[in-house]
Amino acid sequence: MQELQPGQNRPIGGGRVVIGVNGEPENEFASCLQVGVVLLGADGRIGGLAGLVSVEQPRSSDGSVALLRAPGEFQVDLDALPATVARLAVVLTVRPALPRGATFGTFSAIRAWLAGGSGEPQLLFSLPLASRGETAMILVELYRYRGQWKFRAVGQGFAAGLPALAAHFGLDLPEAAHERPAAGGAGRRREPGADGVSSSGTGFCVHPEGYILTNHHVIEDADRIIARSPRHRCVLELVFTDPINDLALLRADAPPPGVAVFRDGLSARLGESVVVVGYPLGGLLGSGPQVTTGNVSSLIGPGDDTRALQFTAPTQAGNSGGPLLDSEGAVMGVVSAKLNAARVHEMTGDVPQNVNFAIKAALARGFLEAAGVEYQTRKSGGSRAATAIAAEAQDFVIKIECRG
Repeated sequence: MQELQPGQNRPIGGGRVVIGVNGEPENEFASCLQVGVVLLGADGRIGGLAGLVSVEQPRSSDGSVALLRAPGEFQVDLDALPATVARLAVVLTVRPALPRGATFGTFSAIRAWLAGGSGEPQLLFSLPLASRGETAMILVELYRYRGQWKFRAVGQGFAAGLPALAAHFGLDLPEAAHERPAAGGAGRRREPGADGVSSSGTGFCVHPEGYILTNHHVIEDADRIIARSPRHRCVLELVFTDPINDLALLRADAPPPGVAVFRDGLSARLGESVVVVGYPLGGLLGSGPQVTTGNVSSLIGPGDDTRALQFTAPTQAGNSGGPLLDSEGAVMGVVSAKLNAARVHEMTGDVPQNVNFAIKAALARGFLEAAGVEYQTRKSGGSRAATAIAAEAQDFVIKIECRG
């Protein structure tokens, strides 16, 4: 059985599969949590309450999804699912009858597994929850990509509970307007009073129809999002988000003139050259994109996080969400963080320089696949001047400004 980390996905065959969910302590799992499977269209929205399979409604209308055992074991006939169903989300919520303040932090872990026709579990996703305060969550999902079904570990929580989860799927519950998740978002540039802009970051276009990739923390809690560059200006709408892996997908009302290309084939290599293009410090350095160069200094992120890599190209607040490009200008990561030099100096007496992190391209590509967005790839095998890479990137890298 293969264990997945948040954001990872694996292809699965057709036919019938079984998805199960359990947790620790086991005796509290059934009494405290509700488990369901949500049938979603290509737009990520549910068609109505008939699209939810749970203890209260143990079968979908066509019988393709059915509850086998309460509280959380479901059989899915992938071949029988209607063509209009593009994704199945396995969701958890804390039962409303529990005392106020009850959260997923009650449990030490929750696991989701998938079994094929043989009945033996093939994939496992285990999510530690001891420090989490949410009351609703998308745990895992099945989705179609280019005619193939894939299983993806998600772990996306909603602090505002069931109303926020329902709103995420396009159901308008009355409570949804009264609660919002707690604010967060380190690494974006905050600009109070600057033309109404409260924070800013960087994003880049990944599809000709105007899909923009950035960090979740860049746009978290924004009421209105716009994008600008010396060659373009547009309004952005949030499409899909993955707070666990700090990724967000937006769509522009007017697509930028260029589209980024992802690196295909080779993984990142220690010491290889990289280029960062973005809008650091909220425009204090000028209205155009800023370009820095460096090298891959480690293939893992902080705390041995294999989802990230480390690089030396200088970054500042506001670079978050921008592309990390290889020596041919292909995307090999999404810039996400820099080491807090002041904190390290306080702890060690040393001042680290140019210790920055990016989410690996493989994780970003899996995120786009889960959202149903196709992307372009290019095999690596040569190099170009940084000036040529920067000139090309100006057409697909944008400054993201958040208001509210």
